Amino acid sequence: MKPVYFISDIHLGAPSLRPDYEEKRRIALLKFLDMVEGSGSRLVIVGDLFDFWFEYKSVVPKTFFWLYAKLKEVADRGLTVDYIAGNHDFYLGEFFSKAVGIRVSQDGFSEEINGRKFLVIHGDGLAVHDTGYRMLKKILRNRFVRSLIRWVHPDIGFSMARVFSKKSREYTTNKDFGETDDMRLFAEKKIGEGYDFVVMGHNHVPRLDRFGKGVYINLGDWLGNFTYGIFDGNEMQLQKWEFEG
Repeated sequence: MKPVYFISDIHLGAPSLRPDYEEKRRIALLKFLDMVEGSGSRLVIVGDLFDFWFEYKSVVPKTFFWLYAKLKEVADRGLTVDYIAGNHDFYLGEFFSKAVGIRVSQDGFSEEINGRKFLVIHGDGLAVHDTGYRMLKKILRNRFVRSLIRWVHPDIGFSMARVFSKKSREYTTNKDFGETDDMRLFAEKKIGEGYDFVVMGHNHVPRLDRFGKGVYINLGDWLGNFTYGIFDGNEMQLQKWEFEG
């Protein structure tokens, strides 16, 4: 089979990055998508493609038109693309599925790929003691709350989303709830339940751990690590994209 690629936490539009660095990341991502289209059968985006995402019924951020067009191009040419919502993807509506032609999942998926059992989730909310974030996630994902925000003018709504994104980053940066260890323990448990591979992102720490016959892989990020996962039909590998920043 052709390989399946996994990538997460690109955080396009992150305000803390230099404009020239952001442009280099854009070019690197386009080259990566060309490589995946040429050699792979499927791409799974495991959350936080953007530093924030909120879409209205007929309005999406214009800044990322280049990416919408590229994803539609590779999808039209036959590459299967999945997009799993992360903690910065406040509202993935119908735009990517209907206008771009890729599959969207709010909570990840569990499925067999070439006879191997996969669990693929973003990974947020797994810190046992971080009850505050789990409550916030329920609020931000609440259908009624999202409908209220959609009544706000898009310029204001996007500004609100940027504030939520910034607060989320500050919250996770300044507090240690043992998230990395809890994610690893969660993966070990799921492998014990029969999964061959547990794939996550979220904490920006690339790693590949083996538990018996199973593998936990954290995809890292594309802010500084530029790492990604690849499944060749039998094994998972964690690889690094060449990037000159």
